[in-house]
Amino acid sequence: MMELAIAEDPSVRAAASRSRMYQLIAAAFAFPDEEFFDALRRGMFARAVADTADGLPYDAVDPSALCVGDDGTYTEFESEYIRLFDLGAAGPPCPLYGGLYGGDRMKVMEDATRFYNFFQLRLSSEMRELPDHITTQLEFLHYLTFREAEVCQHGGDTSSLLRAERDFLTRHPCKWVPKLQARLVKQNAEPFFSALVSFAADFFERDRGYAAAAAGPDVD
Repeated sequence: MMELAIAEDPSVRAAASRSRMYQLIAAAFAFPDEEFFDALRRGMFARAVADTADGLPYDAVDPSALCVGDDGTYTEFESEYIRLFDLGAAGPPCPLYGGLYGGDRMKVMEDATRFYNFFQLRLSSEMRELPDHITTQLEFLHYLTFREAEVCQHGGDTSSLLRAERDFLTRHPCKWVPKLQARLVKQNAEPFFSALVSFAADFFERDRGYAAAAAGPDVD
């Protein structure tokens, strides 16, 4: 947990907790390794989410379902991730790319890239993910909220960052993740993945509402 989150200022703590939550959710949507699977099995991930949720400026959905049982294996878990999100003759049934959920994908990626470039961010060549992938989008929101916490800690004006968070959530995750959630319902998915998408969709919507209220009206 970043040191900002232990600050006494409630605004700094709220922003840091929101930033940490985006980081945790992004990690959960990445291709799973055995270390992450072990954290799920031991309940460590669910506890990290619950601890982070305690610092949010609004209530969050109970994260206790963000775990796996003792009856499955890592290989089975990995295969389920691939089946749902990674492969398929015509693409996976539940892709993690927002641009694949209607409209012009190129325009979706261009819009996301404009947000990244405005904050002088560039996609990592090592990560090899596209601008509309959920992990890319959540790392961006992690960055914005972390910057918000830093600015707030030094007594600065965070309204522009809050408006960027609001607008990006509206135009990207809040627009397409509910469609991902609807597709996942039809897949008889591993319960963890269903719980993750449900938790994420709810968190994004609540965080958008918070950012919109905290930012105040737009200034012409």
